[in-house]
Amino acid sequence: MTPDQRNVREYGIEDDDSLDTEAIQAALDDCAGEGGEVYLPSGTYLSAPLRVGDDTTLRVANGAELRFVGDFREFPTVESRWEGWNQDGFHPCLYVADAENVTITGEGVVDGGGSHWWDLVETPEAEFPDDLKERLAEIRSGHRQDDVSTFTVRPPLLQIHECENVTVSGVTLRNSPFWNTHVVYSEDVTIHDVSIRNPPDAPNGDGIDIDSSRFVRVSDTHIDAGDDAICLKSGKDEEGREVGRPTENVVVTNCTVEHGHGGVVVGSETAGDVRHVTVTNCTFTDTDRGIRIKSKRGRGGTVEDLRFDTIVMRRVACPFVLNGYYQTDIDSDPKPVDEATPNVRNVNFHHITAEEVESAAFLAGLPERRFEGISFTDVDIDATRPFDATDLSPAMAAGYEQRHGIFCKSLGSVSFRDVRVTVPGGTPLTVEESSSILLEGFEATSEEEAESDAAPVVDASGVDRFRVAGCTAPSNGDPFVRLRDGDASSVLLGGNYGSMADAVVSAGDSDEPAENWN
Repeated sequence: MTPDQRNVREYGIEDDDSLDTEAIQAALDDCAGEGGEVYLPSGTYLSAPLRVGDDTTLRVANGAELRFVGDFREFPTVESRWEGWNQDGFHPCLYVADAENVTITGEGVVDGGGSHWWDLVETPEAEFPDDLKERLAEIRSGHRQDDVSTFTVRPPLLQIHECENVTVSGVTLRNSPFWNTHVVYSEDVTIHDVSIRNPPDAPNGDGIDIDSSRFVRVSDTHIDAGDDAICLKSGKDEEGREVGRPTENVVVTNCTVEHGHGGVVVGSETAGDVRHVTVTNCTFTDTDRGIRIKSKRGRGGTVEDLRFDTIVMRRVACPFVLNGYYQTDIDSDPKPVDEATPNVRNVNFHHITAEEVESAAFLAGLPERRFEGISFTDVDIDATRPFDATDLSPAMAAGYEQRHGIFCKSLGSVSFRDVRVTVPGGTPLTVEESSSILLEGFEATSEEEAESDAAPVVDASGVDRFRVAGCTAPSNGDPFVRLRDGDASSVLLGGNYGSMADAVVSAGDSDEPAENWN
């Protein structure tokens, strides 16, 4: 043991069933005053929530398990941000707050004892103990709630709040009561070589939530989550816009995701902006969605300058989701644009493979503010998995009939370069009410063509400008693009293979080729 290392067993821990909170917190408090390392050697430690202060390293050794007690009475109330709003909630199991130069490391396990708390979600509040009802009334007093507010019943496992220069490495973080790891109002945070494990059915069992934080790096980490695996947030609605702290300058690399509602997710709390994000060299397996951006009217905020590169997805219900209608109906008239109107722009997908998926993509902006600058380059999508494989909605937007192909609606501009899509039947690409569509080297395969009225590769309506280049016209005379209400002058053809002019048709009973496409 080094001179600045404090072994918690020297603080009076007994090998019995009593709580070890007092001894561990005493060691942490000593370090917070002087700096150094708190060391948990091999063994099991049962604790109430703990707080880590400045200049402290908490090392959980190989063979050590720090387990948090399942008793709400041991968790005091603290003020923090929960699900997009600043308000009270239960003290996180492991809390790093208003601190700098903190490291949580080792090869051991930190266990939140989640099953106790998950049961509360399924229990009617009328059946809660009286003292829990009183606590919840106190926590909720004067604070806003909505239909998804379940944080009041449960703490997160690890929260890093208003901190600078924090590193989490090596440890296994599992069975969180609520979100697993929550980085909020912090900067210069590194999460490296961590294993995050929540059962797939853990309610709100997010893996990592990066919330109004800057300069965050997540690398070489494995996540098996009960909700969104890695989620970027920046506040909810009017309060989030007033706080105005963006999530920005985030890098996620060399990570593997197994289960979860999404591999990497932005939103739905976008009010303070999310920008300058790079996700690269990752795999997503058996997640509900892959890359998911979700917002809606009322949220506000801008999501911009995101790049997703070199990603492999398998058995994902929908690999690409841009959804401006989260939990609302996509069939709506334009609304006035104001500070509550969300904005998404400059999102790039490059060198991505998605296999055994159900719906290729759902990309829907708002009619009053179309999502701009969406690009797909060198992307392969095999969307031949049956819809009943998971029976999931592609995007949690009402008024949408699930389909295997790519669906685009209310986009300012979207490009597909060297994109290959395979569907079992139907139209591979549908575009509605959008400004500018570029297809360059776009390839589509339908495994089962309909016996009559063959579906086109592209079905477009309400598109202002359409450019098709480097594509191959069907050799059997089937349409490549069917325009339902477009004008000939809106389509530009160049450098295609085969008779593309004959393969771009106006909608009609005979699908006659439109004239003067060139």
